[in-house]
Parts: sequence; structure tokens; C-alpha cells
Amino acid sequence: MVSPVSSFTILIVEDDQAMAQMCAKLIRRRGYAAVIADSCVDALSIVRTPGDVDAVVSDVQMPQMSGFEFLSRVREFNADIPVILMTGYTNIVSSAEALALGATDYLAKPFSPATLICSLEKAFLHRPAV
Repeated sequence: MVSPVSSFTILIVEDDQAMAQMCAKLIRRRGYAAVIADSCVDALSIVRTPGDVDAVVSDVQMPQMSGFEFLSRVREFNADIPVILMTGYTNIVSSAEALALGATDYLAKPFSPATLICSLEKAFLHRPAV
């Protein structure tokens, strides 16, 4: 298990405010900072600034741009930031597509608090050395 580092900031990309707040609460309870973006467009502007966030948790079903398209755009300028996709509409094809695009993990909603934290901490264990 990774020790919580308060300097780690996780960007939550979720248009459902209840889900976004629930994820933020879980993340903050573990000792990390959390920032919420309610659109992928807003999230792209945040994640483009190096050092602002250490990981991203994004819904797949988003207005304006899907989580898959968001992930592809993030990978164009940052191959190393962990991006965990989550969705309520999961199947084996979408899971495979997410991982092929470079997702760190793919979570099916609803998930347990431990699942989200475990996914983040696994991502932090495998991040490149700075």
C-alpha cells in the first residue's frame, strides 16, 4: 500500500455531482487532494499544466467528449499520468478499448470505496520516477 502523500492531487472528471463528491470524499479521506471538473473540456485544460494533478479518475459517459476521447487526448501530451476510467455501462469490449488507449484501470460503477483507493494506489506504485 502507498502511504498517502498530501501533495498528490487527483482530478475527478464527472458530470454527476453526487458521484463526483463521493469520489472526492473517498480520496480526501485517504489523504490525497481532489479537484473536480464537470466536463472533459475543463479537465483537459487542468491536466495540460504539468504538475497540477498526479492522477485522473474520469467517467466514460460525459457530455461534449467521451472519457475514451478524453483519454486519447491526454495521452497525446502526457503518456505517464495515470488515468482511471469508470462507467456504469461496462462490457469486455469497452474494458479492452480503455486499456488499449492507455487507461491505468477501468472501474465498473458502482464500485466499493476500497476499489477506487486500491486502483489509485496501484497507479501510484507504477508511475515513472520523477
